[in-house]
Amino acid sequence: MFKIFLSFLFILIPTLSYSHSQLIDILPKNNTVHTKIPTEIKLKFRSKVKLVKIDLNNISNNTKKIRLDLPSFKTRSNEFNIPIPSINAGKYNISWRALSPDGHIIKGRSKFELR
Repeated sequence: MFKIFLSFLFILIPTLSYSHSQLIDILPKNNTVHTKIPTEIKLKFRSKVKLVKIDLNNISNNTKKIRLDLPSFKTRSNEFNIPIPSINAGKYNISWRALSPDGHIIKGRSKFELR
C-alpha cells in the first residue's frame, strides 16, 4: 500500500507543479534599491498568459496607487512591458494577476525602493 501511495505522489507532484504558468522574471526585482527611476515594469512568464491586473502602489505614502498607462492586454503573451510614470523617492509595491493557459489565476508582487 505504501508503494502505491509513493507512486501516486511521484506522478501527481510534477503534474501540479507544471499546471500553472510561472513568472520567470520581474523588473524591478523584489527588494531592490534604485537611484534612478525604472522606466518600466517587465513581467516574463514561462508560457503565454493574459495579464488581468497590475498595480503600482507607493507604500511610503499610505499605499497611494500610481496610475499606470496600460495597453490593452486582450492577447496572451510571455512578456509584458508597462511604462512607469515619473515617481518620487519612496518604497513601492508592484502587484499583478494573470490568467494562466489552464485557466487558473496566478499572482505575485515585487517591492522596490527609489532613493
